[in-house]
Amino acid sequence: MSTRRVFRPNRKPAAEKNRERALRDKIQRQKPTLEDLIAAGDCDPESVMSMGMYFDVQGVLKALKAERERLGLTISDVAEQSGLDRAVVSRLENGKQDNPTVATLMRYAAAVGKRFVWSYEDAGTKAANGNGKSRRGKRALA
Repeated sequence: MSTRRVFRPNRKPAAEKNRERALRDKIQRQKPTLEDLIAAGDCDPESVMSMGMYFDVQGVLKALKAERERLGLTISDVAEQSGLDRAVVSRLENGKQDNPTVATLMRYAAAVGKRFVWSYEDAGTKAANGNGKSRRGKRALA
């Protein structure tokens, strides 16, 4: 399977680009806490990824890395197959990419012969076992 890189132009208006750049610069200078950002109105509390969500994503990435290794593929192989940058694949596998897009997860999964599948379940039935893993384990991968 060969994936072709498609570069799409950033179509955000100049005002939006400037607003995002100013916010990034402010965060780098001040290093505010999440509570500070919410209080200042710079962060929507509904868009923040919870620890549970983070652990779910990390569980998927751990399973994808294990599959890559099982197949004998290198990070460079996955990068080439997925069209992702090698550094991005490495950051994903090492937990350094905090909030990857769904498209990125789908491309990584496809590169190791998997399909990213959407599902849902009652929040009350999915309990973390103390190390961030849900009871479902690797069944989330198809």
